[in-house]
Amino acid sequence: MLLAKHSENKQTILKTLTNIISTCFGGSKDWSIADFEHMFLLLRAKSIGEVEGFTIKCPVTAEDVNIKINLLKDVKLTKSKANNKVKLNENLVVVFKEPTIKTLAKYPDYKETTEQLYGFMGSCIKQIQNQKEIIDCSELSEKEIIEFIENLTSIQFKSITDYFDSLPQVEIISKYETSDGVKREIKIKGLFDYINFFFSHLNLQLFYTQNFQMKYQHNYSLEEIENMIPFERAVYVEQVRAHLNKEKQRLSQNIGASPNG
Repeated sequence: MLLAKHSENKQTILKTLTNIISTCFGGSKDWSIADFEHMFLLLRAKSIGEVEGFTIKCPVTAEDVNIKINLLKDVKLTKSKANNKVKLNENLVVVFKEPTIKTLAKYPDYKETTEQLYGFMGSCIKQIQNQKEIIDCSELSEKEIIEFIENLTSIQFKSITDYFDSLPQVEIISKYETSDGVKREIKIKGLFDYINFFFSHLNLQLFYTQNFQMKYQHNYSLEEIENMIPFERAVYVEQVRAHLNKEKQRLSQNIGASPNG
């Protein structure tokens, strides 16, 4: 996962995460996106711990706020309100299939680009029905399906986006209080937001720096470090960080107390 995130390639990250989750949970590797996100958060809770602490910048007051997220209690799965048959007009009905993690892997930037959004939506269309016939979209090319979407009216297109918005979604909701005494909440939603949020600290340089500190300042062997399970490594890294902070404070106090300080 460290190398995948370092690549900054969403498809590589998804492939790596899919292999990890498949190894831990089993399955066909074609889960719904909501199920995949839920399994990822459960795995995170089991490997690192149920509660994780973060520092965020409040979007209202712009102050840094410390929050704690319980990956079992603060995770909410919304119920599906979706009807997979979307009526576009009196004569036209589109039948959808729920997007899966394979759909997301093919169109990881569907929230950023129109081209990928149309591809994402089109890959979820199962049938196009009218009074004359039922068209199986597996027999159509991707280009033909995208052209169908491009030719929809704004009202028809909104009907399709409403279908996707009504699908089951996983979100994390955490409450916090700012210095003005106001209680606020933060919502985190979407697989890549989870990855960025939980792995914001994850980079190769920091990883090797931590290994160096644990080996040469605290006498761990590289074999011991590499064989640590995730939550165990997190505990030891935090101990190393706390020790280094104490050393910095001690040195600062000694310098300030010296005659030449």
